[in-house]
Amino acid sequence: MKRLILVPAVLAVCACSGDAPAPEATTQAPDTSASPPNILLIIGDDMGVETLASYGLSENTAQTATLDRLAAEGVQFTNFWSQPVCSPTRATMLTGRYAFRTGVGRPGGEGDKGGHFPDAPERPASAPFETPRRGGGRIGDNWNLPPDEYTLPMAIKTEDSLNYATAAIGKWHLSDNRNGWAEHPNKAGFDHFSGRIFGWPASYYTWNKLTDGEFVGTTGYSPNEFANDALNWIEEQGERPWFLWYAFNLPHAPLHLPPEDLWRADHSNLDPKAEIGSNSKQYFHAMMEAMDSEIEKLLTSLAPEVRDNTYVIFMGDNGTDRTSVSAPFRPVGAKGSVYQGGVNVPLIVTGPGVAQGASSDAMINSTDMFSTIIEMAGISVEDVLPEGVTIDSVSFLPYLSEPDAESRREWLYADYFDDNFDGVDAADYAMRNQRYKLIRIKGVEEFYDLTEDPYEHNNLLAGELTASEQAEYRGLQQQLQELRINNE
Repeated sequence: MKRLILVPAVLAVCACSGDAPAPEATTQAPDTSASPPNILLIIGDDMGVETLASYGLSENTAQTATLDRLAAEGVQFTNFWSQPVCSPTRATMLTGRYAFRTGVGRPGGEGDKGGHFPDAPERPASAPFETPRRGGGRIGDNWNLPPDEYTLPMAIKTEDSLNYATAAIGKWHLSDNRNGWAEHPNKAGFDHFSGRIFGWPASYYTWNKLTDGEFVGTTGYSPNEFANDALNWIEEQGERPWFLWYAFNLPHAPLHLPPEDLWRADHSNLDPKAEIGSNSKQYFHAMMEAMDSEIEKLLTSLAPEVRDNTYVIFMGDNGTDRTSVSAPFRPVGAKGSVYQGGVNVPLIVTGPGVAQGASSDAMINSTDMFSTIIEMAGISVEDVLPEGVTIDSVSFLPYLSEPDAESRREWLYADYFDDNFDGVDAADYAMRNQRYKLIRIKGVEEFYDLTEDPYEHNNLLAGELTASEQAEYRGLQQQLQELRINNE
């Protein structure tokens, strides 16, 4: 059993740049007489802040009318940090704990397929060509989420009087042979799971679907299947409050042309059977649009009274892949890196009592999803957290009604490492405060002024630091040492 210590939640502050002007915000008073709210957490796969027009960072974005509308109806956060890749982000969200505490520092291995994992069915002749996923490094030796971690759905289920139903649909990528493999989503606390157990699809059209521990070879466009499963599960809950973890594979590789009915723009110039090369950005945009259309299908299916009592949280799990990233970020600083292009991702929230058309610069980490969702359900984190469990989670619920409130954090942290706990000391990591950011990559430090240099072109350690810069640099070094000194 882990030796865990209950510590106060970490506080931090952040500056951000490049956010798009938002409409004048309005605030609704929450209805305290309402039944417990529903909570819909939607996770996009491999998309940084530059991918959405609402952030105003890039002229080269897909048409995402649904996500644009969510930003206009709720609060858009400009300083949300995920982890650099998918499994660590998901682990931080489920546990409220940094990667060096759980050991999930990189995409995990796939587990043992033997004996129960069916062959994928034959690919439909109508399916478009899909560019194979490129190599992802050493993933087979890495664990996924340890089986004794206390999780978000466990916390929500603790309050029997609220009677929450919980489900995870879509991408999982947290299972291995130690934690239950095909049964892990359910062992982690979800009443129901349907989707892909792996992090990346070999194909979006032929795949092995996992439903509550049972695999079935499946054909058809998997995002459609996920959306239908989500629609059906929500309908089955009736008036019971629910929490749904709805995780897309889109727009993750393999790049492809989605079904035409999911397009937002005209992509008829693209050959669905062609090998994807120089025009890969168009395919990426089509995949973004497909995700947006699937989200619209789900949201419009909710009855008005249900939608009014539902928090909708949309987020990215890490930055855009280097093959699809757009300016102002560079491929070298995209997914898999601790630069801004790898960790600064979208976060948009709507729901009861949430300000409309607002933008918040508050500093938020993916660990904070844990405390925030628990509080959205009307539950006290302190009351349900097992004795001795260390969390690094700070609820961002106050910003939903007061987007301009002072940030509750003084710094943000992210890391990336191999070999689980054995790799913690050698991790790449980043920490930033309101203005400055300290990075270590392969043991070499870099230091940036994000106010003057928001996209990290000028490493201040390449020259002589001023007295104030030196003080900020030493302060971040000390804070990093204090944070990482106890990795339990």
